[in-house]
Amino acid sequence: MKESFGQFPRIYRLENIPEALIGRETEVFYKKNTIIVSPGDVLEGFYYIKKGRVIAFEYFPKGNEEILSILEERSIFLESNVLLKVPAFCYFKTLEDTFVNFVKREDLLELLAKDLNVTLYVIESIAMKLYSHVNHADEILYYDSEWRICNLLLTFADNFGGKEDKKIRLNIKTSQQFISNLLGINRITTTKVISKLKQMKLIEQTDGYYYIKDIQRLREHQKNIII
Repeated sequence: MKESFGQFPRIYRLENIPEALIGRETEVFYKKNTIIVSPGDVLEGFYYIKKGRVIAFEYFPKGNEEILSILEERSIFLESNVLLKVPAFCYFKTLEDTFVNFVKREDLLELLAKDLNVTLYVIESIAMKLYSHVNHADEILYYDSEWRICNLLLTFADNFGGKEDKKIRLNIKTSQQFISNLLGINRITTTKVISKLKQMKLIEQTDGYYYIKDIQRLREHQKNIII
């Protein structure tokens, strides 16, 4: 069985944004559930998330939605489109009130030519997105829905988890539809798997937030899933 590259989930955040890049930004505020960019939009710059959370998603011909990535604070998006001068191919929407900074293309090109830290930062962002999409494709090919849902819950624990008593609270509101859209799994399958994990007393849900009741048992259950 091919190994899943857990270090490249579709949750993006970067460390140590270069100060030279920060100085070239214009700050913009968007309320929760605001579409920032739509497919076909041609932009003269890219975005840096100063505070908040954004998802990238697209609609398929039958109308179902697929979430391509979750963009956290300190991540950037549309840098590839700006460099290649191509339109956006998906939607970008805020999941909560969000402050973003807009960096103009000409400023980026100037910094890429003279600041190695900016160059490395942009390359890291593009490379991380490439590997995460390859990883997602591999998971679809090599792992079943139950394994992938367990993996998502464990990934959320790593990225959004906070301890409450002996449980781990996933500090991101997550519905079964959200899980289905993120993994490309139909809603019925997601419901069955979530119900099974609840019956096994591995997870529970309160007020829209999932809790992992025993993370070690969840990891062991995932390892024991027969593919």
